Amino acid sequence: MLSLAPLAGPGVDLLRALGDLKIDAWNDHVPIRLHSAEHLVERLQSAEVLEKSELKYLGVCRGDPNNVDVPAATKQGVVVIRTPGRNANAVAELTIGLMFTLLRWIVEADDDIRAGRWVIDGRIAQQRYQGREMTSLEVGLVGAGAVGRAVAERLRALGAANVMAYDPVVDPEALIASGIEPVPVLADLMARADIISVHAPLTSATRGLLGEKEFARVKPGSFFVNTARFGIAAEEPLLAALRDGRLAAAAFDHFENEFLSPEHPLASMGNVVLTPHIGGSTIETIENHTLTIAQGIHDVLEGKIPGSVVNPEVL
Repeated sequence: MLSLAPLAGPGVDLLRALGDLKIDAWNDHVPIRLHSAEHLVERLQSAEVLEKSELKYLGVCRGDPNNVDVPAATKQGVVVIRTPGRNANAVAELTIGLMFTLLRWIVEADDDIRAGRWVIDGRIAQQRYQGREMTSLEVGLVGAGAVGRAVAERLRALGAANVMAYDPVVDPEALIASGIEPVPVLADLMARADIISVHAPLTSATRGLLGEKEFARVKPGSFFVNTARFGIAAEEPLLAALRDGRLAAAAFDHFENEFLSPEHPLASMGNVVLTPHIGGSTIETIENHTLTIAQGIHDVLEGKIPGSVVNPEVL
């Protein structure tokens, strides 16, 4: 077995019990390595590579295996195993952290101290940075999958005034059972929410989901957090809402094509907090995907069909 992704935790022992395991978390010379690798835990696979390999199992360290040519894998008889929810807790915790960073102006206050700005325009910090408390705020989730539900769970524990969600895929009754108010119209959620938090997957249907109509309805002075994919919000309406104050502040953990140019408007906005796609970057996330993949391979070898298998038709 060959892993081109980092592995950790109890799942490593399970993988070693299944066979020889080499962990080499880089993608260089993938076709050369694959010739003798039966199982692969990896970040990127193409049809060309799959056709030249002797793979039997392909573990994907993400919930949606959109970096794998699944039809090509299926054609080759390769079992594809995904890792749903592996980073839900990690992303949820960063999301909550970013919410409080915005609500309490933590980055701006830190900058002032480092620059010696104790009084600005006759106002001390306690006057400049009067924040908001979660107990008085309504939070609107755009997407209520594993991450959205994990965020909602934490918000309820923090005493948020209300947690709402727009997600046409999830059964409204399931949301209600989880203590989440379903809102069937996205623009209505935008109009009510003090904090808008994005957790939908990026697909052809969700690209630009938050557009001019939605941002036109946004509650004045609200906060925007996106720890999902940047493209879910249309860029120009988003920037306009930040510039004119409809959005008091925003935080982003992802950008188009992964990188944000220093010349991008967001980079110079004082009411924006930026992090470099670190939502899932925890030791526990690695342990989770390791165990899910190891258990998936183990179950298949035992004649079972685990829910983590993307293409059960090959079994």
